[in-house]
Amino acid sequence: MPPSSTCIVLDRKSTPSSLNRDSWEVPEGHYTEESMKQTVVPNRNMIFLSVAAARAIAGGIPHLFYAAHSGDHAIYPDCRPVFVSAMETALHLCDWTDITLHAPYLHLTKADIVKIGTRLGVDYSLTWTCYRGEDLACGKCGSCTERLEAFRLAGVEDPVEYG
Repeated sequence: MPPSSTCIVLDRKSTPSSLNRDSWEVPEGHYTEESMKQTVVPNRNMIFLSVAAARAIAGGIPHLFYAAHSGDHAIYPDCRPVFVSAMETALHLCDWTDITLHAPYLHLTKADIVKIGTRLGVDYSLTWTCYRGEDLACGKCGSCTERLEAFRLAGVEDPVEYG
Protein backbone atom coordinates (compact mmCIF):
# COMPACT_ATOMS: atom_id res chain seq x y z
CA MET A 1 0.00 0.00 0.00
CA PRO A 2 1.43 3.42 -0.92
CA PRO A 3 2.37 5.61 2.08
CA SER A 4 -0.27 8.17 1.11
CA SER A 5 -3.06 5.60 1.44
CA THR A 6 -5.23 5.17 4.49
CA CYS A 7 -6.24 1.73 5.65
CA ILE A 8 -8.82 1.05 8.32
CA VAL A 9 -8.67 -2.41 9.78
CA LEU A 10 -11.54 -3.74 11.83
CA ASP A 11 -10.33 -6.93 13.36
CA ARG A 12 -12.65 -9.53 14.77
CA LYS A 13 -11.60 -8.82 18.35
CA SER A 14 -12.59 -5.18 18.19
CA THR A 15 -15.91 -5.82 16.42
CA PRO A 16 -17.48 -8.94 17.96
CA SER A 17 -20.50 -10.03 15.95
CA SER A 18 -21.96 -13.16 14.42
CA LEU A 19 -21.41 -11.43 11.06
CA ASN A 20 -17.63 -11.61 11.39
CA ARG A 21 -16.98 -14.53 13.72
CA ASP A 22 -16.91 -17.99 12.14
CA SER A 23 -17.47 -19.58 15.54
CA TRP A 24 -20.68 -17.58 16.18
CA GLU A 25 -23.84 -18.89 14.53
CA VAL A 26 -25.85 -16.27 12.61
CA PRO A 27 -29.23 -16.29 14.38
CA GLU A 28 -32.40 -17.14 12.52
CA GLY A 29 -35.78 -15.47 12.74
CA HIS A 30 -37.14 -11.95 12.92
CA TYR A 31 -35.12 -8.98 14.18
CA THR A 32 -37.50 -8.42 17.05
CA GLU A 33 -35.88 -11.36 18.82
CA GLU A 34 -33.15 -10.62 21.37
CA SER A 35 -30.74 -13.01 19.63
CA MET A 36 -30.53 -10.69 16.64
CA LYS A 37 -28.38 -8.29 18.67
CA GLN A 38 -25.57 -10.77 17.94
CA THR A 39 -25.51 -9.33 14.41
CA VAL A 40 -24.50 -5.84 15.58
CA VAL A 41 -21.03 -4.83 14.40
CA PRO A 42 -20.14 -2.06 16.86
CA ASN A 43 -19.92 1.38 15.30
CA ARG A 44 -19.98 0.01 11.73
CA ASN A 45 -22.12 2.72 10.20
CA MET A 46 -20.21 5.55 11.88
CA ILE A 47 -17.02 4.18 10.35
CA PHE A 48 -18.62 3.89 6.90
CA LEU A 49 -20.06 7.39 7.13
CA SER A 50 -16.74 8.81 8.33
CA VAL A 51 -14.87 7.29 5.40
CA ALA A 52 -17.59 8.43 2.99
CA ALA A 53 -17.42 11.96 4.45
CA ALA A 54 -13.65 12.08 3.98
CA ARG A 55 -14.06 11.01 0.35
CA ALA A 56 -16.88 13.54 -0.15
CA ILE A 57 -14.79 16.37 1.30
CA ALA A 58 -11.83 15.43 -0.88
CA GLY A 59 -14.04 15.21 -3.96
CA GLY A 60 -16.07 18.35 -3.33
CA ILE A 61 -19.28 16.34 -2.94
CA PRO A 62 -21.70 18.17 -0.62
CA HIS A 63 -24.23 15.38 -0.03
CA LEU A 64 -24.04 11.93 1.62
CA PHE A 65 -26.92 9.48 1.49
CA TYR A 66 -27.46 6.91 4.22
CA ALA A 67 -29.98 4.07 3.79
CA ALA A 68 -30.91 3.26 7.38
CA HIS A 69 -34.61 2.42 7.67
CA SER A 70 -37.16 2.23 10.46
CA GLY A 71 -36.88 -1.54 10.86
CA ASP A 72 -33.25 -1.21 11.92
CA HIS A 73 -33.85 1.16 14.86
CA ALA A 74 -34.50 -1.40 17.58
CA ILE A 75 -31.48 -3.62 16.91
CA TYR A 76 -28.84 -1.35 15.40
CA PRO A 77 -27.99 1.71 17.53
CA ASP A 78 -26.29 3.41 14.58
CA CYS A 79 -29.53 3.34 12.55
CA ARG A 80 -31.63 5.35 14.99
CA PRO A 81 -32.83 8.89 14.21
CA VAL A 82 -30.78 10.26 17.12
CA PHE A 83 -27.62 8.72 15.59
CA VAL A 84 -28.38 10.29 12.19
CA SER A 85 -28.92 13.65 13.88
CA ALA A 86 -25.61 13.33 15.74
CA MET A 87 -23.81 12.39 12.52
CA GLU A 88 -25.30 15.43 10.78
CA THR A 89 -23.84 17.59 13.54
CA ALA A 90 -20.47 15.83 13.36
CA LEU A 91 -20.34 16.30 9.58
CA HIS A 92 -20.92 20.02 9.99
CA LEU A 93 -18.10 20.21 12.54
CA CYS A 94 -15.52 17.87 11.00
CA ASP A 95 -14.33 20.22 8.25
CA TRP A 96 -14.85 23.67 6.78
CA THR A 97 -16.73 22.01 3.93
CA ASP A 98 -20.44 21.76 4.59
CA ILE A 99 -21.75 18.23 4.01
CA THR A 100 -25.42 17.36 4.25
CA LEU A 101 -26.38 13.86 5.40
CA HIS A 102 -29.59 12.56 3.86
CA ALA A 103 -31.39 9.54 5.32
CA PRO A 104 -34.49 9.31 3.09
CA TYR A 105 -35.57 5.88 4.35
CA LEU A 106 -35.14 6.57 8.07
CA HIS A 107 -38.88 6.55 8.76
CA LEU A 108 -39.86 4.01 6.08
CA THR A 109 -40.29 0.26 6.38
CA LYS A 110 -38.53 -2.25 4.15
CA ALA A 111 -41.86 -2.86 2.42
CA ASP A 112 -42.09 0.87 1.64
CA ILE A 113 -38.59 0.74 0.20
CA VAL A 114 -39.44 -2.30 -1.95
CA LYS A 115 -42.44 -0.42 -3.34
CA ILE A 116 -40.32 2.65 -4.13
CA GLY A 117 -37.64 0.52 -5.77
CA THR A 118 -40.25 -1.29 -7.84
CA ARG A 119 -41.66 2.02 -9.08
CA LEU A 120 -38.12 3.13 -9.97
CA GLY A 121 -37.39 -0.10 -11.83
CA VAL A 122 -34.80 -1.53 -9.45
CA ASP A 123 -33.65 -4.99 -10.54
CA TYR A 124 -33.94 -6.72 -7.18
CA SER A 125 -32.30 -9.85 -8.59
CA LEU A 126 -29.03 -7.89 -8.34
CA THR A 127 -29.46 -7.20 -4.62
CA TRP A 128 -28.25 -9.31 -1.71
CA THR A 129 -29.49 -9.34 1.85
CA CYS A 130 -28.41 -12.64 3.43
CA TYR A 131 -26.01 -12.55 6.36
CA ARG A 132 -24.71 -16.08 5.81
CA GLY A 133 -22.53 -15.28 2.78
CA GLU A 134 -23.18 -18.52 0.92
CA ASP A 135 -23.91 -19.08 -2.77
CA LEU A 136 -27.67 -18.82 -2.22
CA ALA A 137 -29.50 -16.70 0.30
CA CYS A 138 -30.53 -18.82 3.30
CA GLY A 139 -34.06 -17.44 3.74
CA LYS A 140 -33.76 -17.93 7.52
CA CYS A 141 -31.42 -15.31 9.00
CA GLY A 142 -32.94 -12.08 10.30
CA SER A 143 -31.98 -10.19 7.18
CA CYS A 144 -33.56 -12.76 4.83
CA THR A 145 -36.63 -13.05 7.08
CA GLU A 146 -37.23 -9.31 6.93
CA ARG A 147 -36.53 -9.16 3.18
CA LEU A 148 -39.06 -11.91 2.46
CA GLU A 149 -41.59 -10.20 4.72
CA ALA A 150 -41.00 -6.83 3.01
CA PHE A 151 -41.56 -8.25 -0.46
CA ARG A 152 -44.69 -10.08 0.73
CA LEU A 153 -46.12 -6.93 2.37
CA ALA A 154 -45.28 -4.89 -0.73
CA GLY A 155 -47.04 -7.43 -2.96
CA VAL A 156 -43.88 -7.90 -5.04
CA GLU A 157 -42.24 -11.20 -5.92
CA ASP A 158 -38.68 -11.51 -4.59
CA PRO A 159 -36.50 -12.60 -7.53
CA VAL A 160 -33.64 -13.84 -5.32
CA GLU A 161 -33.13 -17.60 -5.20
CA TYR A 162 -33.08 -19.09 -1.72
CA GLY A 163 -31.34 -22.30 -0.63
